[in-house]
Amino acid sequence: MDKTQQERRNSKTRGHSRDVVRNEHRAAGARDKLHIALLLTISLGLGIYIIATTVLMTQDGALYIRTAQNFGQDPIGTINSELPVGYQFLIFISHSVTTFFSQSSFVYGWLYSDQGISLLCRALSLVPLYFIGKLLVGPRRSFWGLLILILLPYPATFGSDVIRDWPHILFLATGLLFLIQGVRTGKWWMFAVAGLAAGLGQTIRPECAQIIIYGILWLLISLFRPR
Repeated sequence: MDKTQQERRNSKTRGHSRDVVRNEHRAAGARDKLHIALLLTISLGLGIYIIATTVLMTQDGALYIRTAQNFGQDPIGTINSELPVGYQFLIFISHSVTTFFSQSSFVYGWLYSDQGISLLCRALSLVPLYFIGKLLVGPRRSFWGLLILILLPYPATFGSDVIRDWPHILFLATGLLFLIQGVRTGKWWMFAVAGLAAGLGQTIRPECAQIIIYGILWLLISLFRPR
């Protein structure tokens, strides 16, 4: 009888522990959603304000726009050019969507769609950056670090400019996040997603290939590591 009662107590204790862990996971998930929602709201709000009040265009931005315009006329020739054309393709898609819903002037239509895709990539990149920071320094410090980043004048300005920095960061951070999670959990599909992000990001900037290098290094280390 005593043994039966002890087993019941142990079962209740294990059930209580599982409930506590489940509640902690729910609380952590709710906190992460709140942090990400705040970061996205502030980033998008600030970026839309900058786009609406200033006209930002770099020399590189003019080159990207001209290349994106060539997609509609000579897509094969544009793809075969020497420069990576992933960012220009995003500009072309953004402009096609924008002109479908709006009849903006030719110049401003391209400019606003280009700035919009940069801002969107900036906002989306905050999600993988937040979770990478959460793994390294915890959710609170990750949130405050990214908040400072998006409020700094220079990153806020080029986050709404026609340059490929934030689109590149989006794919780089996404690939690194899945690579880290793949190493932690051993799930091979995460390595596949990291490789896909690296491949897509390399069409924007070749630096994204470093994700493949990190993955190969980890594979070699795991193969030759003493068991």
